[in-house]
Amino acid sequence: MTVITQEKNEVKIQQDLNARNKAVEKAFHQITKSAKLLLLSFEAPKYRTSIQVNHAKSGKETTLVSEFICHFFNLTLATNRVGYKMIYFAYDSEALSKFGPRLYNRVLRVVFKHSMIEASKINIEDSIRVSSEATEIQKFFLNRLANGGNDFITIEVEAKAEN
Repeated sequence: MTVITQEKNEVKIQQDLNARNKAVEKAFHQITKSAKLLLLSFEAPKYRTSIQVNHAKSGKETTLVSEFICHFFNLTLATNRVGYKMIYFAYDSEALSKFGPRLYNRVLRVVFKHSMIEASKINIEDSIRVSSEATEIQKFFLNRLANGGNDFITIEVEAKAEN
């Protein structure tokens, strides 16, 4: 006979949370890696520029863990109030009107490809939040760009893809 105590349940729940959070972090890094590849076809360097923010190294107490920001969209890894890691995706309204929905659709496919249940042993599909409306990412991106890089902010310009 197995006796399950409150303490054992709490340990199991914590282990499940840790495993889930690791799976979400892994998905976030796969998504950002794939998202960078989508920028390679652009001619202008400003469209191939990305900023990665490691909030854990910022020294500030925040629920934000990491961010990937480019001219077109923002991907954020954060911890919600109950300790679950979450991935938030927002797309720029001006980019959508200027370039159309093609890149937006491609990024969405990347996000879902790396977070669907078939991509991980742990179901993290409910850890994805997609903004239902386009927002103003470019202002945020340009502000971060103007402030430059430091110990926790990395700015990269991807090399243009060869045809």
